[in-house]
Amino acid sequence: MRKRFFEGLRVARSLWRDFTGESAYERYLDHHRRHHPEKEPMTERQFWRERREFAEKNVSTGCC
Repeated sequence: MRKRFFEGLRVARSLWRDFTGESAYERYLDHHRRHHPEKEPMTERQFWRERREFAEKNVSTGCC
């Protein structure tokens, strides 16, 4: 019973981190290791700066 409860919490935390974008850097690192192992990945600070700049330049109005 306890094991299922903690597994549910783990899944909920993972979903929450994906929903809020908190896990984006970890996903970036996984992708980078698989597809660009010869290059140095961005630091976490660089990653968030690039992501913010991209979002500012590519504003979506939610329309077509």
